[in-house]
Amino acid sequence: MRNLTSLNPAPAFSASFRLAPALFALLVLAVTCGPGTPGARAGQTVPFANGITARVHSAAEISASLQATDKGLLTLNHPAVGQVVLRDDADVRVPYSVNQVLAALEVMQVQTSVTVDVFILPATPDETGSSFARRGAILLAPGTGPIDGITQATIVTHEMGHVLTWAFMDEHPLRWDAYMEMRGLDPVRNGPAARHANRAREILAEDIRFLFGGSLATSSGSIENRDLETPDHITGLKELLAGFFAEGMEGPVAIRSSAFPNPANPMTTIEMVLPEGTAAGGPARLDIYDIRGMRVRTVTGGYLANGRVSLQWDGATDRGGAASSGRYFYTLRMGSVQARGAVTLVR
Repeated sequence: MRNLTSLNPAPAFSASFRLAPALFALLVLAVTCGPGTPGARAGQTVPFANGITARVHSAAEISASLQATDKGLLTLNHPAVGQVVLRDDADVRVPYSVNQVLAALEVMQVQTSVTVDVFILPATPDETGSSFARRGAILLAPGTGPIDGITQATIVTHEMGHVLTWAFMDEHPLRWDAYMEMRGLDPVRNGPAARHANRAREILAEDIRFLFGGSLATSSGSIENRDLETPDHITGLKELLAGFFAEGMEGPVAIRSSAFPNPANPMTTIEMVLPEGTAAGGPARLDIYDIRGMRVRTVTGGYLANGRVSLQWDGATDRGGAASSGRYFYTLRMGSVQARGAVTLVR
């Protein structure tokens, strides 16, 4: 993983710190005095023998980057995840343990090549209320008390299953077809509209946890959807998935991109999927255009990980003013590849 903004010594997180002094002190106290926050390895990029490389962002690191909103919420901005809104409840929350998170990833029984950003949140994510994954990142929601090791390992490994899905399945429809057929899943019955435990993506994340997790992550001997057979009863399933994860990032020739969140208010992250073997030919460049075709903003740098490059637009113009609400078009380029798309700005 490379941060292409290294040519410009800007911090990885959002630039300014705007929390009131009292709130800042409360957050620092919560994340440094809680029993579940050993931080000896926090903030480092940690490679493991199984091919997983973890970049861990500790609760203390995140707390120091948060911005307060006028609604009493806190905002985390980072190129790996875009914008994440947190509740102001760090004083009653206990974050995950850095060491336990790293241990859960280290003992996963895969052979792969993937980088994951792990955000050990100091407060509850407002949208989900729980831990979740977003592309190449895992965001771990704190508990109301110390979180036991089995729970930490189970959730970390499940969310890593989502990261592996994005990295090695989503650009390969035939891989999804093979998995769905072998698992006996239906595109409609197990589609996005199904209840959580019935969705194919959740079943796959649980299968990955069950088949490739360490002893703590698999200690229950079950999966979330109790109506399904555990994946060890599906002949050839473990070998099929292991083969996918070992083959590497074979990206398609066509360049795809997305903006998230979209609509944006005002921050958005624009991400481009790179073809296999694309070299970082200098920094990426993002150009934003209004509906008349006039360029309103250019952003350079970029965050490169897992075959994707991303840049953030903060809703400002090159002149430093705020772009008005409306629909905008973008072009994202890196080296000889480029992608186009649209994003709606709502203020």
